[in-house]
This record gives sequence, structure tokens and C-alpha cells, in this order.
Amino acid sequence: MTIRTIDVVAALIEREGKLLLARRDASSDQAGLWEFPGGKVETGESQPCALVRELQEEMGITATVEEFIATSQLQQPARLIRLHGWRVSGFTGTITLQCHSEIRWVAPADVLSFDLAPADIPLIEAYLTKFAA
Repeated sequence: MTIRTIDVVAALIEREGKLLLARRDASSDQAGLWEFPGGKVETGESQPCALVRELQEEMGITATVEEFIATSQLQQPARLIRLHGWRVSGFTGTITLQCHSEIRWVAPADVLSFDLAPADIPLIEAYLTKFAA
């Protein structure tokens, strides 16, 4: 059996010294867990372009994607998910939830106290190492 690899992007969205966490709704894989919003990278799409598109679809915002933070991998029975975290310094528009049940703005140091999706944990750890001096 061939293991499929799926590339997914996640936004670490900053505002006033806090990061945006979104809770996966009941119909989602890993329902109820907190995550950095984002989604799948389509064939031929760059990671920043995928992130802008996904945030537009999922939250109705237009993001300003800054720099790459880290990649984490999550092995599941039939697939390998590679989650690529990007720093988002700002956005335009008003957040409207399509596939999340709630959002919270959280101090970076407090993110690990939330019940995070497993693939997001290495992203916040890398973020804290790079940006929370």
C-alpha cells in the first residue's frame, strides 16, 4: 500500500502580540482540538498562495503571509500529513467562521495550554524559539 503525502499550510496569525487559535468544529477530523487555521496545498500552488486562498475560504480574510516558520509531520494509517507553518503579520476583512466553532486570541506563551492538534505543537514550539525572545 502506498502512503499518500498531503501538504497542508497553517497560519500563525499575529495581532497585538497574540496569535489566533481556531477550534475545529464537530464535523471535522480531530473535532474539538485547537489549531492554526489553514488547509491543503493544491497541485501547482505555492504554500503562501494556498494559505491566502484557504484563509479567504475558511475565514473570509485576506492574509499577509510573511515568513516560513517550520514543518511538522503527522503519520496517519493511510497518509502522511506535512504541516507547513507560516507567520501571518496581518489581514484585511472580518473573520467569519466556516469550519471552526470558535476562535481565540492567545498570548504565544499560553498556546501550549490549549488542547492543540498534534501537528500544530511543533509549529508553536518553533514560533516561540524564533519570535518570543
